[in-house]
Amino acid sequence: MTKVVVLEKFKKNWEIGSVVSVKDGYARNYLIPSGKAKFATKQNIEEIKNLEESLLKKDNENKSIANDTASKINNLKFSKEIAAKDNGELYGSLSVGDIVTFLEENDINIQKKFIKLGNKIKTIGEYSVDIDLHPEVNCSLDIEILSPKTSS
Repeated sequence: MTKVVVLEKFKKNWEIGSVVSVKDGYARNYLIPSGKAKFATKQNIEEIKNLEESLLKKDNENKSIANDTASKINNLKFSKEIAAKDNGELYGSLSVGDIVTFLEENDINIQKKFIKLGNKIKTIGEYSVDIDLHPEVNCSLDIEILSPKTSS
């Protein structure tokens, strides 16, 4: 296990400046290269304490942007017609990529990793998909899958 000091909120219980123990590979391959944490040396901990105010300000700006985006997403409804069998099973499916494309068409740009779809949608019906925009901000997108036969 490696001790790191956190530079931004990215898990619900990890605050900026907190020292946490993580697996070596997670620290070495993800947290440190992506700028989310630094090794927990005395020098790094002191440096982050000095930067904590600006890091918190940046986090609050990100949270504000996430709240604005969440309110836009909550007001959207994604309807799509996909050819389906008589039992409601789709010939295709709806994936995270389709959701990202729909959001981009509505001037909302988010990364695929924020969308918590689980498995692809493979039957007609109504769904609600969770989207995590910030550790403290999440929303959901209502999705309605129609078959060309059922919508007419």
